Amino acid sequence: MFKTWREEYRANQAAKRRIEQEEWEQEKRWREEDRAACLKAVAENAVDLAEHNQNLKAATGVSYLTLVCHEDTWTFMAIRAFGQWKPEWTQSTRPDLLDAEQGPGHAPGYVEAVQFTVDPNLRKGRIKKLPTGTDKAGMQQITLSGHNLTQLLASLYQGAKERDIADSARCGRLYGKLVEFLDLLDPDAEAGQTTGITFRIDDSVDASHLRQ
Repeated sequence: MFKTWREEYRANQAAKRRIEQEEWEQEKRWREEDRAACLKAVAENAVDLAEHNQNLKAATGVSYLTLVCHEDTWTFMAIRAFGQWKPEWTQSTRPDLLDAEQGPGHAPGYVEAVQFTVDPNLRKGRIKKLPTGTDKAGMQQITLSGHNLTQLLASLYQGAKERDIADSARCGRLYGKLVEFLDLLDPDAEAGQTTGITFRIDDSVDASHLRQ
């Protein structure tokens, strides 16, 4: 009887180990599939280096762009490009360092602002919060120089290659939106004709069927 019990015990243990091995193999396959899907998604979000180089060259020639987007969208881009930003900020540099006639004072969040990796030099008046309303909640406009634009493109280009799918997707999509503006540039046009063009990052749905 003891022999029978021992054999059954060994058989049960062997079956348990076999099940655990099969579960481990399945988990391994799932991880490999997830990794492959992740790499595929990141590759789709990434931008070809030669194309990125051409985009940087195009952005460098821009005098300034009035970008309109949600403050959360701008905050995400600004943190990646400049190192620091908060949604409520309307400038990034101390007023008294910009103009001695303004007198002493500090921009909102100045203590954090001095830790910028790259100072975007967005002075007072270059960021305006748009009037709140049902269709403009949280929207703002930012006056960007060509230099700012290249910084944004460079940071989003790197972000699109990150392994984090969410950040990769956001960076890739926002990079593409800025390129939509660059695609509007005409290198053969006379300079200054469209200085300060307004460009919106504001994808919407067709809600005409909802209107009465």
